[in-house]
Amino acid sequence: MASKPLPILGGRSAELFLSEYWQRQPMLVRGAFVDIENIIEPEELAGFSLDDTVESRIILERSPVDWELRHGPFNQKTFKNLPKTHWTLLVQALDHQVPAISDLLEAFNFIPNWRIDDVMASFAPKGGSVGPHYDFYDVFLIQAHGQRRWQVGQTCTEETAIVPNLPVRILQEFQPEQEWVLNPGDMLYLPPGIAHYGVAENECITLSVGFRAPSEHEIINEFVHYLLATPNEGQRYSDPDLTVQGNPGWLAPAAIEKVAETLHRLVSDREKIGLWMGEYLSQTKYDQNPEPPEEDYDTTEVLDLLHQNLSVRREESSRFVYTGDQNHPKGLFINGSKLEFHPFTQQMILFLCKSRHYNPAKLVMFCEAPVNLRFLTQLLNMGVLYFEEETYQEA
Repeated sequence: MASKPLPILGGRSAELFLSEYWQRQPMLVRGAFVDIENIIEPEELAGFSLDDTVESRIILERSPVDWELRHGPFNQKTFKNLPKTHWTLLVQALDHQVPAISDLLEAFNFIPNWRIDDVMASFAPKGGSVGPHYDFYDVFLIQAHGQRRWQVGQTCTEETAIVPNLPVRILQEFQPEQEWVLNPGDMLYLPPGIAHYGVAENECITLSVGFRAPSEHEIINEFVHYLLATPNEGQRYSDPDLTVQGNPGWLAPAAIEKVAETLHRLVSDREKIGLWMGEYLSQTKYDQNPEPPEEDYDTTEVLDLLHQNLSVRREESSRFVYTGDQNHPKGLFINGSKLEFHPFTQQMILFLCKSRHYNPAKLVMFCEAPVNLRFLTQLLNMGVLYFEEETYQEA
């Protein structure tokens, strides 16, 4: 990627951000996102929390050591009975519900797509907060409506004390070192482990772009499950070099070394690791595939719709990951499955993996090759791509 200044990074290049800020230090950017104030309304956000397919929570603060956590789906009565201040509504994966929110993620294309978890939205009246805490992952906090005061403090670890017996993680001690009030369009980046405390100055909405950071335990657990799903009953422990032991109860170092070699071989297979990562990291957040169209498209219909300049989008919850050389994909993984493709389709795959909203004119050019048209039709019939009703408009 060229070293050019990016507005969302305050004029810094992606290379500078990654070398000096990413997982190192906080960064505030004023006016990172223009015209964002009407991207989502509080009433619309509350509406999503009534849906049983959307993950939502409400956090209420009664005192610094008295917090309540409620899980959705909620109803209208829930909101009527809330106090006027000091509560927060959290809605996960808003990018799965609102195409305009999903489009925000393209601004972060300098970070691998597989690292992105979701965009969480938080609405709060004056005084609303989730308390002083820290996260195990990187997060970009985008102010979309109203104002929120952020304080940033010490670096925390797993050993950092939290208030016991609470349904939410609240730091026992918070030592603020920096403080800002964010206005609509402002953005604050926070690395993992940095204590932070955001309080609504008035009715406000903050969008949190969170990044996946699987623990070592999770990585090992998931990879072992992947290996166990591959039959290999014929590969067993063997010891043709066994010698007589003075005591049959002795677990000899040679036996330990044999098992260590087996484990090392299994976890050192780069091809298997790549296949597992492609499947695992492309899985949808909620382990559900998108709905396919009511009737399958045929290639003629797809080409006709493209010529009508109908906009094409990636289905908002779907994840595309490819392996191999950066410019020559070897494996393509979509929503946890590996898809076969013709070598001639490589360039179209690069195009589809690079963004979420596609210019139909460019797709028409790719589809001059019948193999590409068939592959695009396959993705549309899977529901991982879809046609919008509107014609394409260049962003």
